[in-house]
This record gives sequence, C-alpha cells and structure tokens, in this order.
Amino acid sequence: MLLLGWLLAACSAGSQPEETLAQAEALVAEKPDSALLLLQSLENTSFRNRAQHARYALLHAEAAERAEIAENNDSLLRIAWEYYSKHPNEIRGICKTRYYQGRSRLRQGDKPGALRMFLEVEEQLRTIDEPYYLGLLYLRIGGVYRAELNFVTAYRYYREARDLFMRSENPRQTAEALLGMSVSALRMRDLGRARRDGSMALELADDLHDDTLVRRSLGLLATLYTVTENERIPDDLRQRIEHAVRNDTTAAGHCTLAQTQLFRNRPDSARYYLRLAEKAGADDDMRPMLEYTAYRVEARAGNYREAARKIDRFIFLNDSLTRSALQISAGMIEKEYFRERTAFADFRMQIRRTWERVVAGTLLLLLGIAGLLVRQRMRIHKERNERYLLLIREAEAEYRNLSRNLAQRDLAEARMKGLIASRFDIVDRLGKTLYERENTVAGQAAMTREVKRLIEGFAENGEMLRELEQIVDMAHDEVMQKLRRNFPKMKEADVRLLCYIFGGFSPQVISLFMEESVANVYARKSRLKSRIKASDAPDRELFLALLGPVSEGC
Repeated sequence: MLLLGWLLAACSAGSQPEETLAQAEALVAEKPDSALLLLQSLENTSFRNRAQHARYALLHAEAAERAEIAENNDSLLRIAWEYYSKHPNEIRGICKTRYYQGRSRLRQGDKPGALRMFLEVEEQLRTIDEPYYLGLLYLRIGGVYRAELNFVTAYRYYREARDLFMRSENPRQTAEALLGMSVSALRMRDLGRARRDGSMALELADDLHDDTLVRRSLGLLATLYTVTENERIPDDLRQRIEHAVRNDTTAAGHCTLAQTQLFRNRPDSARYYLRLAEKAGADDDMRPMLEYTAYRVEARAGNYREAARKIDRFIFLNDSLTRSALQISAGMIEKEYFRERTAFADFRMQIRRTWERVVAGTLLLLLGIAGLLVRQRMRIHKERNERYLLLIREAEAEYRNLSRNLAQRDLAEARMKGLIASRFDIVDRLGKTLYERENTVAGQAAMTREVKRLIEGFAENGEMLRELEQIVDMAHDEVMQKLRRNFPKMKEADVRLLCYIFGGFSPQVISLFMEESVANVYARKSRLKSRIKASDAPDRELFLALLGPVSEGC
C-alpha cells in the first residue's frame, strides 16, 4: 500500500506541471497575464525531463513578451535553446526561441545580433506553413530597417507582414503592419500612401475597439496632416484626435495635442504641449518630429528666426540618426548574413556533389560487379544446361540400349520358350501315347522302351535335371533360384515336382517322372500351393501364377 501510494503521488506530481503548461499554452495568445500567473506557480517545480523544462521556459518568455513586461528572459531562453538546438525536428520551438532571443537583443540595442537571429528564423519558417509567426517576424525585421532609416526595405517587410496577418486572420497584427507601412511611407515622403495605410489601420482599430491602436492611428494621421502643408485636416477627425489623446501624458500624446492646437491656429497652446512633451522625455525617434512641429508652430506664429533654428535642429537630428544608422547598417548585416549562407550553401553543394560522385562511382562499381556476377551466373547456368542436355542425350541412348536389350531378351525368351515347348512337347506326346494309344504288342513294347528311356533320363539323370532347372529359370525369371531362397528347407522331391510344374509338364507325365500316381501328383501340387499361399515369401505371387489352378482327375 505504501508503494502504491508513492506511485500515485509520483504520477500526480508528474502530471500537474504538464496540465499547467497546457493551460498556459492555451491562454498565452489571448490572455498572457493569466498564462504568466500560471507559469509563475511552477517556478520551484522540478520538471520530469528537459523537454518539459524547455517548454516552460519558452512559454514564460512568450507570455512576458506578449504582456509587455520588461524583464530579462535571457536565462529562460538559454534553457529553451539548449534543448531545442539539439532537436532539429522541433522547428516551431527553435523558431520561437530564436525570435524571442532576437527581441531581447533588440531591447538591449543589439540590432545586428537581433537581425541575424530574425533572418535565421525566417529561413527556418519558410520550411513550414506558419503565416502568423512569419508575419510577426517580418514586423520585427521591418522595425529594425525603419530604425536604420532603410524605409524602402522596411515598407516591403511591413507589407509582407500585413499580407500574412490577413491570411491568418489576425486583424490586430494587420493594423500594426499597416501603421508600420504608414510611418515608412511618411518618411519616404509618399504622403498619399501613408494617409491610405493610416486610414485602413484606423478602421481596423475601430472594428477591434482597441483604444491603444486607435490612439496610435490618430496620432499618425495628425503627424501626416502636420507634414502636409497644402491640405487641411477635417474638423471631425481633428476633434476625434483631440478626444483620443486628451488623457495621454506621454511625449507622443503631448506632441499630438500640440499638432491639434496647430490645426486650430493656436501657437501658444502648441508651444505649451511641446514643452510638456520635452519634459516627458521624448526618445531619439520622437525628437525630430518635436522639432519639426515646433518649426511649424513658430512659422505659423511669424517667429521666423526661431522657426529657422528649429528646422536646423530638425535637420541636425535627422543627420545624427542617419550617421548612427550608417555605422551599423542593417543592409550590410543582411548582406553579410546572406553571404555567409551562400558560402555555406556552396560548401554543402560541394559536399553534396562529392557525395554524389562517390555514390555514382559506388553504384557503377556495384553495377559492374552485378553485371559480372550475372554474366558468370549465366555462364554457369549455360554450362549446367549443356550438362543436363548431355545427360539427357546419354539417358536417351541408355534407354535405347535398354530397349534394344529388352527386345533381344524378349526375343531370346520367346525362342527359349519355343525350344522348351518343342522339346518337352515330344515327351509329353510320347507319354500320353504310352497311356492312351493302343498298338501292336511289338510296337507298343518298342515305344514303351523308348518313352521309358526318355522319362527315366529326366527322372534320374542329374545333368538333365539341372539343365531343366536352368531352362525354367531362363523362361520364368529365375523362378527356381527364388524358390530355393524363399524355401530353403523344402524337400528336394517337392522342388523337383515344382520344377516339372513350372516347366509346363502335365500331371500324367510328372507322375511318370516321379513314378507316382496322378492323384498323388495332384495332391502334392495342392499341398505345395497351399503352403506357398500361406507363406510370406517375397516371390509368392510368381509361384502361385506358375502353379495355376489345381484340378482333380487323370
């Protein structure tokens, strides 16, 4: 039970961080503050593996970035990068980590390092279809180029970001991209395009009911009408701008209020708001616009000496920004990055060509070896077929020889059987004549003596008996030799009787050969047939076939 309780506790402890991370991941896009609170509850948690720890670190950095909390997340991003850099298949994790690392460097003022990371992420994101993240990346790259006063390239990146956000249906980010396009067009003195893009951004901000975006869009339009000398701002738009930035105490807000006072032809009020903007601490990007607005205010008030001083100050600040931008040019960084990537691609191409040559050479060698093996195999197969054909021809010749020998043997057997039949037919006829034919006393006596002489020769002469056995063996497949092998204990008289029977002699003649009655011959034949039939001799069927049926009578 203790072990079971410990296992349940361990499982619950291991699943709790995973559930919290899943909840934070679902909230990080829309509610980054709530996601950050969930992630802060895991600060002292020991994660089960490095993947879980890397996921936590990346989510924490992303939530802090989305919530616009200015904190140093380099240590968390370093944890995430240590894991994702060793897992190249985790492309989304790699891209997010490098993106937020670039954002961190951008906040620290390291624009070259940030741009190199952004370009690296762009190369990775092109391998997958992620329009939202690619749009965010282009938005940041456009900001870098705008800060470097490369407004043409900045406008191009902002436009691509807008298209990607529209494709992924993210109106807020689309408005951000339109604002970037409008600012870039303004700096390029393309006022028509800048006004068009700013108006579209204002429409999206109104649809989203986002006060921050509305205020930024209205401030940009105020700047546009400040720069435009021959076109007057509509009254409803001016009133809306005044209402939107009335409570904005930032330098940008005070500058916009000064511009609205300029639209109303109130130079004293415009100077008041410009002084507030100076006290609010305007950044380097805002200072040129403050000086230009002050120039317009002084020119409107007829204070041309002060207006000339302000325009000289505006030109000096722009030149300073240009000089600082030229010291570290984003275009040079991009060029250097792509030069390195091109060199690396060339190196990879050389390696690839080398390997292709090696693989091609290996394949050719293998094909050559395979060809030799196939040729050798075909030669062996051909020789084997020729040998088989030779064996077949030899077998056919042997078969013809055997057929010829069998035909000769059959002919010899037929002749032998004819000789046997002709030789013993005489004896058979004489014997029958001795029994059946009635003749004169002298003729019958002479015939009787001749027949007895022949019969006694077969009955008593050992050489004639051996010759008879040889003839029977030749005529009936060595039946006498098989009989002696199958029945080694059979009496010699029974063997003689079976030899006469196998030779085809009739019972009457056999009775004369053996000097027994015909009935006794029939009885012995029947007894021998029953004995053979009851035995398990290998050649039993041959003996029974030669014995034939047993009949009674003379």
